[in-house]
Amino acid sequence: MKKIILLILLSLICSLALADEAKIDSLLSITKDTGEKVNLLYDQYKNDPLADKTWGVEFNFVRLLTIKDKTTTLSGGFSYFGKPGMEIYIPWYYYRYNEEEDELEDLWYNDFYGKDKVFYTDARVRMFTGNTSNGFFMSALTRFAYLKSENFFDNDDSTFKWGLGAGIGWRSFSYRGFNWGFSLSVGRYFTGEDNVLGKGVTSILFLEEASNDCEIFYDIEFLKFGFAF
Repeated sequence: MKKIILLILLSLICSLALADEAKIDSLLSITKDTGEKVNLLYDQYKNDPLADKTWGVEFNFVRLLTIKDKTTTLSGGFSYFGKPGMEIYIPWYYYRYNEEEDELEDLWYNDFYGKDKVFYTDARVRMFTGNTSNGFFMSALTRFAYLKSENFFDNDDSTFKWGLGAGIGWRSFSYRGFNWGFSLSVGRYFTGEDNVLGKGVTSILFLEEASNDCEIFYDIEFLKFGFAF
């Protein structure tokens, strides 16, 4: 009889021990799952300076330093951060070259004598590949451009152009809203005329005027600085 009671007690003790061990294992499993979820949420929302920002502006201040009597180039842009990991970006570009009429020697020695103007604007959608709107992105764009050339002989030529393109780039935002980045975009015009401008490239740093005077256009952004708010 005593042996039977001892066996029963031993069985109860083992059952309780196993039950406690199962509870401990269950608690450890829950703790591990919770920790993994917390780490996942942290990875998703860390380094997200645009969490409370919706709009942004950009401008290339270096172009102001390159303005001359004959040549003016300006560029900037506007951004809308509607969804996490996505940016709607509308850049613009303006170029003007003006050959002064009192420089009569240009009439004889140069092929061009007059004015060139270029203006274009894009509608771009940027998709960031990370968990936040910060870092590497890919983009798709549509471009509208206006080119005009005037010369001394009253021969005016202008055209409206439309095209599609794609690009890649990288952006870095601070929590105060300041940002900088670079991008490369390439596309093709489907409407409008080519070879409209008379002067062509005037600066080795800014080639947008020559690029947009062709069927294939491209641009490289690495000197734009912005602010998000």
